[in-house]
Amino acid sequence: MKRQEGNIPDEEARRLAETTFDRNVVVVAGAGTGKTTLLVNRLVHLLMREPNPAEITRIVALTFTNKAATEMKVRLRERLKALLVMEPLDRARGPEPVEGQERATTDPGAVRVEDLRERYGLSSDEIDRRAKSALGDLEKAQIGTLHSFAAHLLRLYPLESGVDPVFETDDDGLRFEEHFAAQWELWLDSELGPNGSDHTRWRRLLNEVGLEQIREAAYALRSELIPIEELNRQAGADTLAPALRDWFVTKRDRAGALLAAHDRPKRRKIESMLAAARELFDLLLVRGHDAVDALDGAQRKDLDRDLGDRPVGWSEEDFAEAGSLIRIAKQVLEVDRDLTRDLLGLLSPFVRRVRATFLEQGWISFDGLLARARTLLRDHPGVRERLKHDYHAMLVDEFQDTDPVQYEIILYVAERAGKCAATWREVELDPGKLFIVGDPKQSIYAFRRADIEAFEQVVRKVRESGGVVYELATNFRSHGRVLEVVNSIFDRLLRRQENVQPPNVPLIVRPNRRGGVTRPGVELRLVTAGDDEEEFESAAATRIEADQLARWLKEDVLGRETLTDASGRTTPLMPGHVALLFRKLTQAQDYLEALRRHDIHYVTDGEKHFYRRQEVVDLINLLRVVENPHDKIAVAGLPAGSSPGRMGQPSCRGHPPALWSAGRSRPGSARLSLAGSDGPTVHAAAGAGIGGRLPAWRAGAG
Repeated sequence: MKRQEGNIPDEEARRLAETTFDRNVVVVAGAGTGKTTLLVNRLVHLLMREPNPAEITRIVALTFTNKAATEMKVRLRERLKALLVMEPLDRARGPEPVEGQERATTDPGAVRVEDLRERYGLSSDEIDRRAKSALGDLEKAQIGTLHSFAAHLLRLYPLESGVDPVFETDDDGLRFEEHFAAQWELWLDSELGPNGSDHTRWRRLLNEVGLEQIREAAYALRSELIPIEELNRQAGADTLAPALRDWFVTKRDRAGALLAAHDRPKRRKIESMLAAARELFDLLLVRGHDAVDALDGAQRKDLDRDLGDRPVGWSEEDFAEAGSLIRIAKQVLEVDRDLTRDLLGLLSPFVRRVRATFLEQGWISFDGLLARARTLLRDHPGVRERLKHDYHAMLVDEFQDTDPVQYEIILYVAERAGKCAATWREVELDPGKLFIVGDPKQSIYAFRRADIEAFEQVVRKVRESGGVVYELATNFRSHGRVLEVVNSIFDRLLRRQENVQPPNVPLIVRPNRRGGVTRPGVELRLVTAGDDEEEFESAAATRIEADQLARWLKEDVLGRETLTDASGRTTPLMPGHVALLFRKLTQAQDYLEALRRHDIHYVTDGEKHFYRRQEVVDLINLLRVVENPHDKIAVAGLPAGSSPGRMGQPSCRGHPPALWSAGRSRPGSARLSLAGSDGPTVHAAAGAGIGGRLPAWRAGAG
């Protein structure tokens, strides 16, 4: 069935985002608004459009994580298969379809055969041919993360990139840690030994900061994204670098705006500290690095004070921003320029060496992938021109989580043919080549250099080049009552600050949304410790909250509330319909224990405490003893009087009854399973040869 336009408020924006090919497109899409469906539809339209259909190997589709990239590829494969014309055998299995009837799809928003036939005038056979061609080449397509795309570029041009053609990526950074530690010891032996050439500087630095801090500084400079030469130049310069100057302009202006909103004739501590911070930022712009010496003594004393609690009249948001600005000013005052120059001068040769030797060993870090791909595109015009010719479309998801170096890679490939800008800010975009999806409100990776200001600069660049921006606000994930609360909260919290915070875009519930729980909405529950009004430890409060939550699920929700799916079928609410979300998974353990106490089954995503549960520890000890009956530590760790036939008895440290079984799953191995009433079955396949030792172990332990 053809998609019904007008079903949702932003249907027209979605259609235009999927099918606008003569201009670059930015889609600002909030949570749950169907971004993946939109991206997959865009990919299908690129493959089917007329004129100039794209080949799948000429498209680059990038997102932030491997998981998201895999989902995009899986969804595209499913969509392409759904576009295939039914074969005679398929038709024999069901009702006779109309010409070009497609296979079933579970995504109601997906582009369909009739959409493509009507828009592009294609026959069903031609759609089928293109879909089959794309499916055949799908594994060759650049659908992945920006890091994987960067690695692809380096392997295409290893000579120009200065890398080993068969390099390996240091995914978790452990290889570099080992390499750094070894190189550090060698370098210290050389520097501090009798033949060291800079003992005077070493003595000065060791008196000031100590050896461990020097090592930490060297490790902090490890990333290839950090320009060592530029750092040394800035440390020796009297004026601020342009980018740093622009940054301090923003900080000065924000401090001024907050003062204008909250200043009073008789300043309180926060206003005095903020005024001192603004003055320091202003001096930095006028005097450069001499600003610290030029700051008035009274204002320096103001910045030495502790900020304290939020005063009357200051909102939480403004107070938090003022605190951030004041902390920056404090840090500026603490900078010792002479010490910084000495430290950089001492460490720069080592940092260059440790990076170079790591590369010589055939390894590249994640940051190294990006840095070298950026340099390849920026400094080799011929390579850039060939890649611009090779790739006809660039689609980027989660754009708010990319950083300026990643922007450079994307924009250089999306540049107009025949142009060769020296920097990404000067790039002239090729109309219709770039399609980006993002939501700056969801940016959570500032610690990975994600930059809202750079995001907004790219959006402005797209607009200035004749591109268009579409906003998606219809949410397919949540009920209206939930969205009412979310919108109410974030309308107050997310106030626009130029280059810092985008405004909230209220989410809209999908009209005629079907399915859901009996009583959708948001409940706020106050958890108390009982009649005792005295304060109690946060750990105790967490345990009480966890127990009350589990009790509420057990007694009031599970099996009592009902869930209606999109087809109208009603089923009792089960544990699999419930999700518990935490800021950090380290907070989850008390809640998991409460769920177990109330016999509520669960699964966790990324939970590490499973391996600390006593029955799992016992199982590991058992496996160790099976492998080595002389392992006294493992034997001591087994429950008293235990054996494979007795470990499930109630006497085992208070465990719930469990069934232990041992049997061969293949020659030379044993398969042990523990099935308890409080959790999932645990399977462990012991290594080769363990099964043969079981009889001897039983004889020894029985």
